[in-house]
Amino acid sequence: MKTHFLLAVMTAALLSVFSPNLNAQNSPAGTRVVVVDIAVVMENNNKFKAKLEAIQTEIDAFDDTLDNKREEVKSKVEELRGYKAGSAAYSALEQEIAQIQSDVSVQMQIKRKSVLMKEAQVFYDSYNEVLGHIKSFSERNGISLVLNFDSKPIDPASRESVLKGVNKDIVYQRSLNITSYIIKAINGGNAATIGTSPPTTGTR
Repeated sequence: MKTHFLLAVMTAALLSVFSPNLNAQNSPAGTRVVVVDIAVVMENNNKFKAKLEAIQTEIDAFDDTLDNKREEVKSKVEELRGYKAGSAAYSALEQEIAQIQSDVSVQMQIKRKSVLMKEAQVFYDSYNEVLGHIKSFSERNGISLVLNFDSKPIDPASRESVLKGVNKDIVYQRSLNITSYIIKAINGGNAATIGTSPPTTGTR
């Protein structure tokens, strides 16, 4: 009986010694943190750029319309000079010119508001899509925290660049940049696992 009791005590003692080591091996070494340059991802997001280009095309078309209106006003101003000031024809043409200018001003305000809303929606949708890819990538690779950082190197010749650089939140990172993985994923590539995708980028 004493032998069995002693063996049980020794077994318990050994387990108490080795259990922490086993737990340490099975538990994570620490929170896995990576960084991503959202600005670079957006700059290389093909769908995002295509949507912005479509908006720019719309702006260019509207500018052409405005140019036509300006030419029309210019032509009518020249015509106005041929009438006697104060005459019925002069007043009618003057009123017509003022109406065209007023209409153009209103159209410009409406178009500006429309463009700003469209741009905001494009940025919102594209950013959320990027976040979705970051979340998916992080979950597949056991990443617990993703920090946004600026990978652009400091330009010592630019005061603005230097001031921006010294105020960076991420001062140093080593092989933690997942920007290229997210760029590949956002453009339709497969960036499922770290090590099977292109190497991370360090600068823009």
